[in-house]
Amino acid sequence: MNNSPSRRSFLQTVGFGTAAIGVSGAALAQQKQKSIPGFEEAPTDPNASKDWKPVSDRKIRVGIVGYGTCRFGAAFSFQDHPNVDIVAVSDLFPDRCAALAKACRCEKTYPSLEELVRDDTIEAVFVATDAPSHARHCIEVLKHGKHVACAVPAVYGSLEDADKLFEAVKTSGLKYMMFETSCYHADCYAMRQIYHAGGFGRLIYSEGEYYHFHSHQIGSYKDWRVGSIPLWYPTHSTAYYVGVTDQPFTAVSCTGSSAGFASWQPGANQYNNVFTDEIALFQTAEGGTSRMLMCMGIHSKGGETGRVFGKQGWMEGTNYQGTMKDLPDLSRPPLPPDVDAGGHGGSHGQLMNEFVLAILGDRQPLVDVVQALNMTVCGVVAHQSALKDGELLKIPQYKI
Repeated sequence: MNNSPSRRSFLQTVGFGTAAIGVSGAALAQQKQKSIPGFEEAPTDPNASKDWKPVSDRKIRVGIVGYGTCRFGAAFSFQDHPNVDIVAVSDLFPDRCAALAKACRCEKTYPSLEELVRDDTIEAVFVATDAPSHARHCIEVLKHGKHVACAVPAVYGSLEDADKLFEAVKTSGLKYMMFETSCYHADCYAMRQIYHAGGFGRLIYSEGEYYHFHSHQIGSYKDWRVGSIPLWYPTHSTAYYVGVTDQPFTAVSCTGSSAGFASWQPGANQYNNVFTDEIALFQTAEGGTSRMLMCMGIHSKGGETGRVFGKQGWMEGTNYQGTMKDLPDLSRPPLPPDVDAGGHGGSHGQLMNEFVLAILGDRQPLVDVVQALNMTVCGVVAHQSALKDGELLKIPQYKI
């Protein structure tokens, strides 16, 4: 087993992350009034900023929209990045808008995204609104000539919205990034580094799992989470293939099941959905297979995890076994000194920093529109398969 400094550093970093998210179901149940699972702050890594160097003295003028139950608008530390100036914030509810302004140390507010994007002093917007509005809101931002980052998923159940978003990004020439947290989990990020260095070869099989146990059902704008379709929210799982390889899925067979909760009954939700759990078997562009799931019916389990198996190696958590003797650097990029790693395994600060650096460097960010849609649309088609008793269905693929 390779014991290079980069590997030792990675093992230590992932150890911290595992401690942060590996909380027992009982402990989470006790904490549910205090925090939402996945939002626990990662323990401070004293070396997180060790090798950070400024790349520019320019400040990107950012607007932030959305401060609902998850408080996502301020959760990614935009307000602490040395290359960001938060110009304005917005939320539909005045009390939330005021709270977001306070959290972001910003004085200017707007009552809606539609008004905020008309502000010509803003050049980039972070959309942290309800999932059903993500595509529409991102397209509106792009229409007004601004870069956009968005919470997951890229679209919510609509293949038509996916095509519209793809065209809007492609024709605008602007940066689009989806803030998929699994892509900056220490294990998934390391898998990506090893894969692109040739340490796995072609992936034969991979797995991604997202558990969001029902006993901690969180609130949502217009109750969009009530009775929600599991694999319309797939990206915490599908990142463990698409985010590792940059390759899409090509076809899917999916099964759904119900835990019998009141909100997941015919007529009890706006989706007429009964599935609390969906498990999909995907065919991949490499000719391999992936099992991806989103489950809400399993008692007292939460979190995201995954594993990959290739012709030349495999990896789960911190454990890489394979033919590669000298691993690439597996540590996540350094963060500016005042930027917190944040929740979801210390991914929040990483995602925000990547978006900022992509704008400053005029390059595509990790989890650009191609990756975002290839992670998301597969789940929409998977649900269609579940409604057809697991019929194998083709999946649209996106590329530029």
